Amino acid sequence: MSYDETPAPGLVMVYMPDRGVGDLMWHLPTLRAIAASTPEGRVLLAARPSSRARDLLAAEPCVVAVDYLDYRAGTFRNLVEIADFYKLCRRRKPRAVWILEKIDRPAIGAALAGVPERRGFGLGHGQERWLTHKPFLPRSMRPAHRIEKLAALETGHGLSVSSREPALVPIPAAVEAMEARFAGLPRPWIVYGVGSSEPSRCWPMERFGELTRELADLGGTRFWLGGFGDSAAVEGQLAAGADGVNVCDLKMDTAAALTSRADLFIGNNSGPLNIAASVGVTSIGLFAGTAPLDYSRFLHSIVGPEEGMAFLGVESVAPIARLSL
Repeated sequence: MSYDETPAPGLVMVYMPDRGVGDLMWHLPTLRAIAASTPEGRVLLAARPSSRARDLLAAEPCVVAVDYLDYRAGTFRNLVEIADFYKLCRRRKPRAVWILEKIDRPAIGAALAGVPERRGFGLGHGQERWLTHKPFLPRSMRPAHRIEKLAALETGHGLSVSSREPALVPIPAAVEAMEARFAGLPRPWIVYGVGSSEPSRCWPMERFGELTRELADLGGTRFWLGGFGDSAAVEGQLAAGADGVNVCDLKMDTAAALTSRADLFIGNNSGPLNIAASVGVTSIGLFAGTAPLDYSRFLHSIVGPEEGMAFLGVESVAPIARLSL
């Protein structure tokens, strides 16, 4: 499916202001529940560009259109973000806005634009005075994980969520393209998620090379998936004798399509790890110094020493990988 660039006015809008791809995945059950509560069964989505929502949700039936709102910086950032959301609401004319955060700027913008129904987290913040519907999440939930807050919001507003699995739908055309491009490569397909937005979350690249050699007897194909900036380091590992295919050139939607056809994903705490679990692929997440993720039954975490990822050895990962195939 494709987005409706000129949707009819009067739909419900959901705003997800978190910036990460993983954050987007966590929100999908809530997004679908809000959509299911409407007569149309579909909603408008507003999100940050860094969430890649427009690419990743192109096959999501409950999303009519995706609008991006930039994260603003500087002295007048609050006023600019209020104006941004005001303009978006005036253009889309939603009848209701759900703000999946505690911030007040979108609530103010929606109120000034005349949106009659406004819901959000609250959490004892100034946002509450701009919301029209209770219950608000209590102040005591401020330290809670985002998924806990979403679950509490769902319960408070009578939304029905049967599973927290994101169940991301890959874009069919992208899946076909990936199958055609790599059809001749032997199985099993193991995708390495070698990148991350935070260097402290990265397992050293040479460890992935060591892992490849340790698992060589399994045969198959290793796909090295990272950001564009990781490509040179991946090429260095391949030149040093590690087996595999460099797919750091893939955009997030095609990376999701490739991963959906993999037999196993092994990688850093990053967007691709969350995507892998979200498309139903057994996913081994590598963690050290950060809390592991456990929201999906497809996600299995290996937690290294608190000293950092450099201290997580291949001997801790390879046996789990073997058992996961």
